[in-house]
Amino acid sequence: MALRSIPSDVVVIGYGSLMSGLGLDPFGHLHLRAASRLALVNARRGFGKFSQHGDRFAMVLEAAQPGQPIEARLLATDTPVGDTPEAIGLLVQPADLSRLCEREGYSGGAIQRLREEAASKGLELAAFLWGVFADVAFDLGLFRQRLFKLVGYTSPHYVPHPIRLDDRRFAITFLAPGREGTGSERIVPVRVRTGTEALLTISEAWRRKPNSTQLSYFLACLLGGVHGICVTDLLQPLAEDAGLAQRLRTALVEEARREVPRFLSLSGLDHNAYWQGFGPPTQTLRRSGLEQFLRG
Repeated sequence: MALRSIPSDVVVIGYGSLMSGLGLDPFGHLHLRAASRLALVNARRGFGKFSQHGDRFAMVLEAAQPGQPIEARLLATDTPVGDTPEAIGLLVQPADLSRLCEREGYSGGAIQRLREEAASKGLELAAFLWGVFADVAFDLGLFRQRLFKLVGYTSPHYVPHPIRLDDRRFAITFLAPGREGTGSERIVPVRVRTGTEALLTISEAWRRKPNSTQLSYFLACLLGGVHGICVTDLLQPLAEDAGLAQRLRTALVEEARREVPRFLSLSGLDHNAYWQGFGPPTQTLRRSGLEQFLRG
């Protein structure tokens, strides 16, 4: 199974544009040790945070049952699609983790200080964050306050958040703060400032931001389907928006043929590591729901 790590590595879970090479492209080359498909448990996602990278709404992930943690399950390449959202797990080294943090609007220096705090307690970063979260009984607001006290920093865009993979392993993702706050009363979440706390479907986001930047972001998320990551939860609302659906089909056909080579180039994975994480390309489009969508 993919995502076996050494102590300094961290599994970062991407549930939006990080699921594709197109989404990684503006960020630049990573040096991933592995990547894999994941199922998210107690989670729902949609568009809902005004991006710091352009006139568009970025993806938001929330707990389906507030007060309960989001968890993730590693999926084998032949595991059938379930009824929960799917994401990608990226096994990154410390330098790349800091770069990912900066991309998400969180300080790379702050994540390094959290890493040092974890090391002082003999823990990996993700396990340490999970312990802090569990210690406040999975209260999201209190968790963020604890992080702010530890490093004196937080972000209105995205904040690192722990996810349990199994009994022994943990990962981190980045959540966009809403009404529960950033951890500091002085730092107001972007979602609160802009009044976009609700999750928007792809069609609802398009009605508010019908521009090329938003369309490109949709593509970056949906191209995760090329790697077999199920994106049907994002595609289903398009049944009510034939115009947007056709625009996306046209663009996806063009981009899909470039996606695997682009992902390999930007992730640093070789073909063997890619197949271990995602399986053969002949199966991935069908499994993700993207093949059926492209057929119309």
